[in-house]
Amino acid sequence: MRSKFLRVLALAGAAALAAPPSTAHEPDPVALTVPTAADLGAVASLTSPILSPDGKLVVAMGVEKGKPVVRLMAASAHPGAPHNFSIPEKYKVNWVRWAGSKKLLVSMATPTRLLGEEARMTRVALLDFGTGKTSFVGPREQGLIGDDLIHVDREGKFVLLSTQPSIYEYPSVFRVDLDTGKSERIVRAQEHVWSWYADNSGVVRAGIGVDGKKWWLLYRTAADQEFKRIKRTRDDGTDVDKFIPLDGSDQGFAVAAGATGRFGLYRYDFLADRVGEQLYENPSVDIDDFDLLPDGKVAGVYYTDDKPEVAWIDPQLKALQGRIDRALPGKVNRVVSTSRDKMRLLVWSSAADDPGIFYFYDRATREMSPFAAPHEALFDKRLAAMEPVRYKARDGLEIRAYLTLPPGRSDKNLPLIVMPHGGPFARDAWGFDPWVQYLASKGYAVLQPNFRGSTGFGKSFVEKGYGAWGRAMQDDIDDGVKWLAGRGTADAKRVCIMGASFGGYAAMWAAVRNPDLYRCAISLAGISDVGSMLRYDRKSFSAPRYARDWQSKVQGDKGFELDQISPIKSVDKLGVPILIAHGDEDDNVPLYQSRRLHEALEKLGRPHEYVVYKGEGHGFADPDNATDFLSRVGKFLDTHNPS
Repeated sequence: MRSKFLRVLALAGAAALAAPPSTAHEPDPVALTVPTAADLGAVASLTSPILSPDGKLVVAMGVEKGKPVVRLMAASAHPGAPHNFSIPEKYKVNWVRWAGSKKLLVSMATPTRLLGEEARMTRVALLDFGTGKTSFVGPREQGLIGDDLIHVDREGKFVLLSTQPSIYEYPSVFRVDLDTGKSERIVRAQEHVWSWYADNSGVVRAGIGVDGKKWWLLYRTAADQEFKRIKRTRDDGTDVDKFIPLDGSDQGFAVAAGATGRFGLYRYDFLADRVGEQLYENPSVDIDDFDLLPDGKVAGVYYTDDKPEVAWIDPQLKALQGRIDRALPGKVNRVVSTSRDKMRLLVWSSAADDPGIFYFYDRATREMSPFAAPHEALFDKRLAAMEPVRYKARDGLEIRAYLTLPPGRSDKNLPLIVMPHGGPFARDAWGFDPWVQYLASKGYAVLQPNFRGSTGFGKSFVEKGYGAWGRAMQDDIDDGVKWLAGRGTADAKRVCIMGASFGGYAAMWAAVRNPDLYRCAISLAGISDVGSMLRYDRKSFSAPRYARDWQSKVQGDKGFELDQISPIKSVDKLGVPILIAHGDEDDNVPLYQSRRLHEALEKLGRPHEYVVYKGEGHGFADPDNATDFLSRVGKFLDTHNPS
């Protein structure tokens, strides 16, 4: 059904890119209402839409009645109702990807057990619209990771899958015929080689061997050659993030950290194993990714400074970005998908106080029309602006953060919620966040610190987070609170902390470590036992772009006892009210991480709140559960830190 929202926003579309700049419709501020927990708990109707290569269809991930689905829609200004493909019980969708224009690949994850421990297994499913058949992709014997596709044939004939039958073996590369389903091993496993790279024609050209802190390159020019170990061996595996070999050439591209320690885009000579000419480096932050044109030239480079940005190298795409930005001013506008001929595009436009809309743009007609609004119910709701800020930690390190103030209130002596991000080797970015908006709607200021160890700000900033779990990382979070209180924005006596995953850990640890600073704590899917969590899944807490040694990242000195930074080991010191929530099907951070803390608090007779969400993973798929959680957060804060 075409909503009032989309009809109104169409004003921003039809002639916006052909005519002088026009402004998208903005609702009358007087008519805005405060969003409810249900408004903000509603799960996005679709995420990550991708145009088919021929530009006729769009596929996206979505949720229907709390269950994951894959949505298929017509690529037009009036797509109509989507066709939904249900996902098998117990599976979650990781990503979707086109293989040609009539085949769809879907990565799915499901919980399993390995050696008596909970683990996660991934597989790729194929949906063939030509035959109507569905099947799993790859050899019968696959280990936990079965969705590492290193190449997808542009016509949808085959894929290259890197996988291994067990955790005790290194991965081989299989060529999987998508018409017959047959798998052929084309590259055999080699000791210490975990990553394989293919060029655009589907030839596996390179592999990376890793042994401790040493790494090396295996390389060949063509498919009929043997891999050779390039003589140069580095002592540090952190300077190159990824390679892109070019067809029929020993040259390519690499994302690498140069002399500044920031990751940029470089030319790369595979035969010499040498980083060459620097093509782009941002003066402040790492690049996130880059795009190539069909002729192998660089189209553009993506990065996140205070806001998400793109530096277009291609003049036509740069001009197109300018037209889009003029048509949709004051937003972050990103081309998220294109047809193969680049004539049809999906454009995502959003802001911190705008949950965003996808536009369909036809370059032949130069018309842009609303395609989908994932959070349509928020169109007439009053949302809060987000401001990038900076403050100094106690050792002088500059910390970037985001500050959201409640609309319609003074910016002095506000109750504060500090919200550290997950990861911890990740980062917060400027944009719409339903948790932040819910808290702001209730009158709280919200601070989101990118503490040391956060990614995107260069190698040295990440390295400052090694061995800093529960220590300097936590200091950075605390120092943000003190900075806001010192400038008069926050009331130092009305501060709570809230987070998910590592952010949940930080909230738990704050309740143990700093009960004098925080009045209460809220954790979703938090980690209470660091050592146990690392035994469960070390990769979840690594920063592979920057280093590969997990122990230095988390533990620091080998003699350091992780129990010293585990909330459950100091539960007797947990001195403030805490709300603990977790999904019972979480395969990132298993439920026992929260349950055991709850049981320990019960044994001590400490009042707290504990809720388990049935069927939920590492986050919320069911809007009823997301709404319930926000409602509980609101009531918990009303009791322990009223605004």
